Amino acid sequence: MKRPTFDPVACRKLYADRLEQDLRSFQPFLAYEARMEFYVRLTAQANPLAPGKFLVDLGCGLSLFGLLCRMYGPEVACVDDFGGGGGIASGGVNVLPPVLEWARTTHGIKVHSMDFIEQPLPFGSGTVDWVTCFHSLEHWHHSPRRLFSEILRILKPGGSLILATPNAANLRKRLFLLWGKSNFPELQEWYREGDPVFRGHVREPVLQDLEDLMQWNGLRVTDRQGRNFIGGDSLALSFLPKPIVHFLARSSEGFLQLFPTLCSDLHVVGQKPR
Repeated sequence: MKRPTFDPVACRKLYADRLEQDLRSFQPFLAYEARMEFYVRLTAQANPLAPGKFLVDLGCGLSLFGLLCRMYGPEVACVDDFGGGGGIASGGVNVLPPVLEWARTTHGIKVHSMDFIEQPLPFGSGTVDWVTCFHSLEHWHHSPRRLFSEILRILKPGGSLILATPNAANLRKRLFLLWGKSNFPELQEWYREGDPVFRGHVREPVLQDLEDLMQWNGLRVTDRQGRNFIGGDSLALSFLPKPIVHFLARSSEGFLQLFPTLCSDLHVVGQKPR
């Protein structure tokens, strides 16, 4: 089945015409970047973005993604505890960043501050066209079985779940393991910043893990892609000058996309049966 087309030029124009000037009033500034464009592309190719549809973004943090999708017409709900991570300082549970308050009042973004792992999702059954969850899963401390049941409940038949996470076995991590280095995040992050709650990466998956999560929940995997957004800003390579790190990430991008299991970022799309 042919994927719906996506026009990146039109996406950038929507941002420039309808969002950029207002967003410059807030800190941090939500700039247009390749990662956000790719997320919108994944979403649009799973199900064309259009008015009359509904997108729920879990673990949204402080992200441009929901606003960009809203510019295409669908209703958008952002769900997070806003307690840290994703551009939000730790310790701010239930404190809504000003830019999200602006997005709510100006563009009609629905914002839900809650622990979505433990609490039922506040949406009707069979009402949602997309559930997206970008770089949140690796932070979860407990089994998400109840959450996946909720996702299945709210998705329409034919609706899509889109997951993105870091890759526990990307090429850099595989090489570091040969040198006796860990593929886990830095120990000092857990040791110094993990009290009372560690909000770093608890368990990073590999590609097969994400596919298994889809299949265990009755979702058909329709797309799997790797990218290297994290690789370009890798803290593990901070001993190298940033221009060299960026050059390595850019120059390897085309090759590594052929082998998603080696990329720094994993993306899997699952579809609920019609």
